[in-house]
Amino acid sequence: MDGRSFRVLAPMAAGALLLGGTTACSPAGAEDQTSGDAPVKVVVIGDSLSTGYGTSPDQAWPLLLQQAHQIQARTVQVTNAAENGSGYLVPGDYGNTFSTEVQAAVGPDADVVVFFGSDNDWAADPEDLREAAASTFAAASELAPQAVLVAVGPLSGSDEPDPALVGVRDSAAAAAQNMGVQFIDPIADGWLSGGRADVLLGPDGEHPSDAGQEFLRDKMKDILSEAVPG
Repeated sequence: MDGRSFRVLAPMAAGALLLGGTTACSPAGAEDQTSGDAPVKVVVIGDSLSTGYGTSPDQAWPLLLQQAHQIQARTVQVTNAAENGSGYLVPGDYGNTFSTEVQAAVGPDADVVVFFGSDNDWAADPEDLREAAASTFAAASELAPQAVLVAVGPLSGSDEPDPALVGVRDSAAAAAQNMGVQFIDPIADGWLSGGRADVLLGPDGEHPSDAGQEFLRDKMKDILSEAVPG
């Protein structure tokens, strides 16, 4: 591990949260100023689709989710452990995989753990990838026994996705099914189909644009609202 702290956002607070920087904590007594209930604590495990890469950390969908929305009438507190370049098997810029992100960021108070991606595993053996994903889900479940686990597959900007990307999706989906983890499939669900990729992805055709980050915020709000008990 690299010793970095993760992006912990205070509910309803603005405040920058920098990868490798300091941890921002909620002020005392400010757990939830609107409903009186504790915030929904969400941990994001992921790659550059969740860090704001291509836009900015302040525009990343996890931060936008917390700033603009509530889930089940409760505010949202996000710990964003996503790391550029990481995957279930592939280490990212700081040497972490999804598994080590889980070990560093998931605790027993987590309400939801979201796994998002990762096309960085495109060259992995499918069975090795399936086993790594299953092991990662199991570790999160052990660290946060009461948490809801949600796995979101990789995005595709093409209506005919690359077979390697489909392979990553299939391995993660199989692991999720075996572990009883809810799996969301952006490819099959057509998140970026019908020409929307031109607007929702940036110039590299892979990472979300500002509009794409807002789109992911709205998608994830709906997904988490259904996942979190009322």
